[in-house]
Amino acid sequence: MEYLIPAGKTQAGKQTILENIVNISGPDNLISINGYLTGMAEYDFWANWRNKSEIEKKAIDSVKKAMALVIGSVPQNALVAIYIKGSFARREMKEGSDVDMVPIVAENKYEGAVFGVNSPEIEPVCVVPLSLWEFRHNKLFTKGNYTPDLRAEPDLFLKKLDEFKLIYGQPLDAAQFPIREDRGIMRSEIHKIREGYIPAYREGVIDFLPLLKEVFWLAELEQALKGKRPGHSFNGIVKSVNSTHIAHAAFGLRKKRVHNKAEEKRFISQLNRYLAELENLV
Repeated sequence: MEYLIPAGKTQAGKQTILENIVNISGPDNLISINGYLTGMAEYDFWANWRNKSEIEKKAIDSVKKAMALVIGSVPQNALVAIYIKGSFARREMKEGSDVDMVPIVAENKYEGAVFGVNSPEIEPVCVVPLSLWEFRHNKLFTKGNYTPDLRAEPDLFLKKLDEFKLIYGQPLDAAQFPIREDRGIMRSEIHKIREGYIPAYREGVIDFLPLLKEVFWLAELEQALKGKRPGHSFNGIVKSVNSTHIAHAAFGLRKKRVHNKAEEKRFISQLNRYLAELENLV
């Protein structure tokens, strides 16, 4: 696919780019920035959504702005694709949810410029790029702020690639990159939650919600090891397990707008028991 934004146009400032979005939802899936058309791929996956919530409408506007800024932040040949993942793509957004935008860049050196588009003007979109180098080596180029690293390894993105929405560029071929088998991922995730997420929460480095979300993906991986393939959504995961599974407790806490420290403490005790059970699987 050829992108018709000349190199000299891609370095425009954020405000200039936003002011010159001429046709962000025009015919033939094209977007016009500064008068130049760039080919898109399934960028408007939300177009046929019925009964969009106000949260979703705001998210859609922010996705359009963020996409334009990402496209304008790097040279034409540096941007491979842009994906959307997370609760917005699954239509599970609630108040306070982020929209996860993952631009794929050709080289590590472009990640800083892409990450730099994050600002209040595109909230709730959070732009976190990945590079082809990171996929090839299955490790992140930048250093994390916590040990063990709480960020997901690149192959976890590739494993769920079919669940994400391509909004720009060429789709990745997951088969071209190394991906760990599920048991290895499970061992890594148990360690990351026990030695990373739980201590980070107790130290105030992260709040409760990121820890809560990890439990859903751990439950999804557990079901995969048991030969089941639940839908990649909070609802799908909860429906795939019995009523006493920790995923139900996580789902109940996620739905509550406010929960107290006592509830969180009880949940973490339950989580530690769950981690011990999972170790028997691997």
